[in-house]
Amino acid sequence: MLKTLDKGDMFVNAWGGILSMNLKRGEKMILDNYQLVAMSTSADYRVTKHGGLKTSIFGGEALIIEIVGPGTVYYQTKNFTEFVRTLIPFLPKRNN
Repeated sequence: MLKTLDKGDMFVNAWGGILSMNLKRGEKMILDNYQLVAMSTSADYRVTKHGGLKTSIFGGEALIIEIVGPGTVYYQTKNFTEFVRTLIPFLPKRNN
């Protein structure tokens, strides 16, 4: 994670579109760690593990970021393939 201060132009890269959300004081937002692009320094955050060992192995890194306002959060949309890969661990299992 990089921290930038002062005024000026900044270039960022993301998969898909970059969306923003203005969080009010105490309002929470949870993102997959790959979705966060930037946020205001006024917002607090913590990185936590989601799921267990199985989720980490089969579903990816399994880290999430909980952000608490006030502040603006910029996050990226994911491409469809990455979105499906993220959902697979949470889909119901079929009995054959």
